[in-house]
Amino acid sequence: MRRLALLLLLTFSANANYREFLAIARDPQLDAKLRAAAEATLQAYPKLKADDLAISVVDVSRNVRGDVHGDTPFYPASVIKLFFMADVYQTRKQHVGDVDRALREMMVVSDNDATAYLVDLLANTVPGPPLEGRALRRYLDRRRAINRRFERLGYTNNVSAMMKPWSFGPYGVDLQVLGENRVNRNKLTANATASLLQWIVSSRAPGATEMMKLLERPLAPLREDENQVKEFIGEALPPTAKLWSKAGWTSEVRHDAAYIEMNGRKLIVVIFTRGTAGDVTLIPAVTRNVLAQLN
Repeated sequence: MRRLALLLLLTFSANANYREFLAIARDPQLDAKLRAAAEATLQAYPKLKADDLAISVVDVSRNVRGDVHGDTPFYPASVIKLFFMADVYQTRKQHVGDVDRALREMMVVSDNDATAYLVDLLANTVPGPPLEGRALRRYLDRRRAINRRFERLGYTNNVSAMMKPWSFGPYGVDLQVLGENRVNRNKLTANATASLLQWIVSSRAPGATEMMKLLERPLAPLREDENQVKEFIGEALPPTAKLWSKAGWTSEVRHDAAYIEMNGRKLIVVIFTRGTAGDVTLIPAVTRNVLAQLN
C-alpha cells in the first residue's frame, strides 16, 4: 500500500501541470487584447462588475498565454467536474464499477448525482448523517485528499474540489464538510482551469484521450440535455470549428471552459462570470469580443 502511494506521488510530481502552465510565456499583446475584450463586454453589460469577469486564454498554436483576472477565485459550479474527471484518471479509478457511466453523465449531461458518486469514490467517503469528533475529522481529511493531490500538481490556493455539486443540498455530513461560512466551498480560478485543459490537450494528463472524448461537443447537439453549446462559447463559433468544453452555471455564476480548433488555430478559452448568471447572452458575447481581438 505504501509503495502504491509513493508511485502515485511520483506520478503526480512528474506531471506537475500548473507549473508547466506558468512556464508558458505570457504575451503582453495578448494581455492587452483580452483587456480590450473585457472592456467591450463591460460597456455592453453595465450590470457586470469588472472583478466579476475573468478570462484566461492559451494560444496553443503559438504557446503563449494571457489573462484578465485569471487568478481571481470564483465558485466554479459544474466546471469543477473537469477536476473530478482528471482525478479519476490520476488515481486510476476509471475501471471501478459504474465509473465509466458516471463520467459520461457528469461531463456530457452535467449530472450532479453521477458527480456525487465519483466524489465519494475519490475521497473514500459515503453520504450520511452528521458526525462528531474524530469521525468528522477523518471524514474531512479524506475529502481534503482530493485537494492535496492537486496541490502536488502545483495548484496552491486556486483549486478546492472537496464538495459535491448539489441541486438542493447539501445534507447531513456533506453540510458539515461545507463548514462555517462555507469555508470549504469549491473554488477555481480561470488560470487554474486553463492549466488543466492545457494538460489534457497536450496529452500529458493520464487518460487524456478518454477525457477529450468526454469533452467533445458537436456544435449542433442532437439532444437538448447534452447541450453545453447554446448560450456558451460554442454559440459564438463558426460552424467549421471544433469544440471540447465544460460549462457550469448557477443562479450566481455562469462559466465556460473550452479548447477550440478553428481557422487553423488552436485556443484554450476560459470565461468566468459572476452576478449576471441569468443573462444567457453573456458568455457568447464575451467569446465574440475575445475572438474579434484575436483576429
